[in-house]
Amino acid sequence: YQRRVHGELIRFEWMESPSTSLLQVAIPSFQFKLVEKSVCFYEIVVNTFDGRTWQIEKRFRDFDMLHRALKRLFANVPDLPSKTFFAMLHKDHIENRRAHLQSYLQTLVARRDILNSEFLCDFLEIDKKAPELVVKPPKVLFDMNSFVFGVRDFIYEPDKGLLITAVSDMNPASRLDSYLTNFRLPWEDDTNMTLITVGAVECYIQADAQEFKFDKLWSKGFPSQVICLDWDPKTCHLAVGQDDGKVDILSVASDMNYIKFQQVFSGQLHSARVMGLFIDNERNNLYSIGEDKRLVVTDVYTGSILAELTVSTSALTYLLVDKETKRAFISDRANTVNIFDLTPNPPSLVHNLTLNCRGAIRGLAFDAGKNFLFTACYDDGIVGIYDLEKPGREKYAKCLANLADKQRSRFVTWSAARNEIFVGNYDGSVTIWNAKKGSQFYVINSSEEDITVMKFYEARNLLLIASKDRRIKFWELPSEWREKKVEEEEEKQVERQRSPSSLAARIKKGENQGSNDSDDEDLSGWNR
Repeated sequence: YQRRVHGELIRFEWMESPSTSLLQVAIPSFQFKLVEKSVCFYEIVVNTFDGRTWQIEKRFRDFDMLHRALKRLFANVPDLPSKTFFAMLHKDHIENRRAHLQSYLQTLVARRDILNSEFLCDFLEIDKKAPELVVKPPKVLFDMNSFVFGVRDFIYEPDKGLLITAVSDMNPASRLDSYLTNFRLPWEDDTNMTLITVGAVECYIQADAQEFKFDKLWSKGFPSQVICLDWDPKTCHLAVGQDDGKVDILSVASDMNYIKFQQVFSGQLHSARVMGLFIDNERNNLYSIGEDKRLVVTDVYTGSILAELTVSTSALTYLLVDKETKRAFISDRANTVNIFDLTPNPPSLVHNLTLNCRGAIRGLAFDAGKNFLFTACYDDGIVGIYDLEKPGREKYAKCLANLADKQRSRFVTWSAARNEIFVGNYDGSVTIWNAKKGSQFYVINSSEEDITVMKFYEARNLLLIASKDRRIKFWELPSEWREKKVEEEEEKQVERQRSPSSLAARIKKGENQGSNDSDDEDLSGWNR
């Protein structure tokens, strides 16, 4: 696979994902019918894996409508035969279009994510003729869309019903006007200055655990965008990172059902936007990273800086901490994840992991049980999966897979129980990758603007998706996507189509030799 990034043609290699055989389609013929005028209809024959067959007729206009819908939601949709200004009347021309439409449709059916979409299901009438093949779609349990600004980050504790959001003005022109209004020269008196709110932290409580109804408890405004949050449920400390490099720490009163807060600390820790925060309640330390390329360690209560170091030569983008092993993963705009040991002070660099992608890393996720790191690259849309080995062996980390998602991927999260990767995109969609099948499985059309943050709650099969269009959606994922017999048949098809050179075969060979961890079987569908 080749993709042009910043004018340079970059090659990414992985084995072809096996295609589904649950459904086969063909367009054996066409015929003209009189519908106000003579119109060409293409006869589509659909066969299922268990022997059922049905036929439908579609005009080229129907194909064009399907294509437009798919292009809005999916990446790398095959080309549809082009329209003609005049109606096709010559049989050879129509036959050529029939062949191209058949190839187009067969390519769509081979794509699991497209086959599982409502668009193709409706087009092929799968929901009517073979409803058990249709996936159970995620359901929106609640659409929280009353925010004044776009949502940058959030904290949600479903057992306590606590929701804390970071919202910011996403309009550049409006933001610039506010910054100019809030600006004061050093000699100007700002004692009674009224600031225009550009960002805010809002605290909500879920009134009823059975209903998604939230009551606002309090809000704190800031004269700069609020970019990121971190919450420590033990101490009820909330860290707030802002666009101007400032960090605030608030203490929220859990004994009063979170209705009050007091400020513990406020300080200028960075000279540019704060990109990530982590509160260590064991040592009362705050770790922060910023676009100024620095990692800063601060005492939560006194605000004194305990350590600061330059992490990279490029701006930092994301901070993820494995609390159990005290490892910090810090990504940057130069396709690198910098791994630090937080045990000593200052933190010590363990390894610089250079990824097989180009550009800024916008999202990280980590599976502590398997030591797998998941990365999302904004520029080329490559989702990487890396085996970091055990702590202390990070320099031997290896790439298990490069998955081509949409360009401008903004966030990634992972469900170990479901073996699924969730990738949030700039266009408001979320791609779900199935690890066992090694392919894109489903795409959620969540919003009209960029996804900013996602969090998955395993125990509830609940995926929360926040976006720039001022909303958080609560999506419930089905415990099973389809009927068990259909899933089993698809598994058989996948196994039959895997080649001996696939990652699954290489892992199996390694197991027989006693040199590979059996956890790698979970990645049997992914290929470099």
